Amino acid sequence: MDRRKQLEDFFGGRLDEEQARELVVWLDTPDGEEFLSAEVLELWDENPKKNRYEEWDAPSLWEKINKNKKGYAKPVVLKDPVKPKRTTFRKWWAVAASFLILGFAGLFLFGVFHQDQAPIQLAAGIKSVERVNPAGQKTKILLPDGSTVYLNSGSKISYSEDFLTNRRIELEGEAFFKVVKDENHPFSVLASGITTTALGTSFNVNTFSKAAEVTVTLLTGKVKLNRKDRDNFLILNPGEESVSSLDQTIFTKTEVDVRSRILWVDGVLQFDQTALTEMVDELERWYGVAITVKGKPDHFLASGTFQDNETLRNVLDVLGSSIGFTFEINDKEVILLFN
Repeated sequence: MDRRKQLEDFFGGRLDEEQARELVVWLDTPDGEEFLSAEVLELWDENPKKNRYEEWDAPSLWEKINKNKKGYAKPVVLKDPVKPKRTTFRKWWAVAASFLILGFAGLFLFGVFHQDQAPIQLAAGIKSVERVNPAGQKTKILLPDGSTVYLNSGSKISYSEDFLTNRRIELEGEAFFKVVKDENHPFSVLASGITTTALGTSFNVNTFSKAAEVTVTLLTGKVKLNRKDRDNFLILNPGEESVSSLDQTIFTKTEVDVRSRILWVDGVLQFDQTALTEMVDELERWYGVAITVKGKPDHFLASGTFQDNETLRNVLDVLGSSIGFTFEINDKEVILLFN
């Protein structure tokens, strides 16, 4: 996700309520603070002569920015031998914006994590929060309880607005969860009729199977799987995976290379003896394109590992050479041509 553009959209009023909520929560995380620190230092080091804006009363603004801030270290600035008396409007406004966002994030988080002190009255009852990723987009979401969701392309999650006391998520597609432990409020994910319940753990849930199967892979901790309206359940331990559906009568599990299951979280696209239909579906989600297959492809299994910055053209060049197809790309339309 382009956080710099997201900040611009934030100040331009182009984010909806949920997008703004996710941004300010993220800005209060270590990753968010590191990002803002880097932005501030970059802005500070820019040559002010490159910009033509009104001059700004920098010392006065800096005093206003830091007047009510607590808990943040004072910035250390490497000064030039000759101390400049004035700086540009753009630089100081950008720096101010960065620190003001931190202040907003703190106030926002205070409201989220202290709702017992100032409960929100909802006139129309509890509302549902929904996050949707179109094809070609992945999102890292920080939930109100501090848990993290990595939402894959073409996926959707929804949860109630009272999530702090009702940690239940409905998933369509694929997501990787890092769950904050709360023994009083179990964390559960409902996907295609299969519920995965955890207290504090990390696991991946995938519902992309055309056979309506749900794949749950456990990295750390322990989770319990059960089907809707049935009593039987299965406990997963780290390194184990279960592939199940509502049509099956019993749960089964196997030991797998769990890291290979979440390569997508790090932006790695991997095919490991993957059938054509599954390869096409994955490429469509990953790159946000529509793929048409023409000709008579032989039965084959695709293999290959590609980094996040790999272009679709390069991926298709490699796969086409090994599998035996050519291709055409016209904006978001792709044709795979088999002899």
